[in-house]
Amino acid sequence: MIKPLHWLVAGAALASAGSALAHDAVAERLRHPDEVIVVAHRGCVGEAPEVSVASIHACAGKGINAVEMDVRTSRDGHLVAIHDATVDRTTDGKGKVAEMTLAQLQQLRLRRANGGPSVVVTDEPLPTLRDMLLAARQHGFIVHLDIKQAGYADVAALVDALGMRGQTTVWVTGRPGDPAHPDPALAGVLGVVPRIQECPASRGPGCKSAPLDTMPGFAAYNPPGYFLWYLTTDEEFRQFHATPKASGARLMTETLWEVDNLPTPQRHQRYRQLRELGATYFITDKPADMAAFFRGMEAEK
Repeated sequence: MIKPLHWLVAGAALASAGSALAHDAVAERLRHPDEVIVVAHRGCVGEAPEVSVASIHACAGKGINAVEMDVRTSRDGHLVAIHDATVDRTTDGKGKVAEMTLAQLQQLRLRRANGGPSVVVTDEPLPTLRDMLLAARQHGFIVHLDIKQAGYADVAALVDALGMRGQTTVWVTGRPGDPAHPDPALAGVLGVVPRIQECPASRGPGCKSAPLDTMPGFAAYNPPGYFLWYLTTDEEFRQFHATPKASGARLMTETLWEVDNLPTPQRHQRYRQLRELGATYFITDKPADMAAFFRGMEAEK
């Protein structure tokens, strides 16, 4: 069955030698690519707003292993958690995140679920990244960060200060050596996951291509896994296993949009196919359903 990853205990013990030993154990466990990790995209969204502290608490007790959240920077340099460049869709305010101070952002309240102009406003404030990390740490969740507009070094410093080394992954998009990529020295704090994708012409110049044969170029990060995006073909998933890569690296993917929106029988069939193709780290909009499906799949053995 899917095993929850209890990464680090909360509280003062996080800074202790005992905590360091616990970190070593769970960091090693991430290198066991046969264990399934289910990642809740923007948290467990429904009554709870996306990318909110409530969306993290809502994942507890459902067999979910990890949560995904987005990171941006306020005008006065604070790390906040929000997907969009503006607050318009997800909050009761308007404006660009980068043009608002932390105080202004924290006056806003999040809209339920994925937001929108007609969606009810909740009591949930727009969270800082620290708020979100602390909530994830409380439940022992792995955290996957999508850094939209923030410095990798600043994010790594916060992760390190909270004792969450080995509990946090980030992805990078583009070919090895891209100057926008983080310093490999940060890989000791953040698990750097290269996003492998070959961009079709229809995606335009904004899509950064990193084909399978570029994977060895990310060796300096000793990646815990490589992320193959949702347009990857089954043949490319199979080729992944024959391509040189970091030892013990996972095959990570997502089931957002096309897969998660399928009727349940077809959705579960695709979950099974992806698992049989070797994927073990899934970002999904249906985390509770996926976790239950994989528990059942394991019970069939």
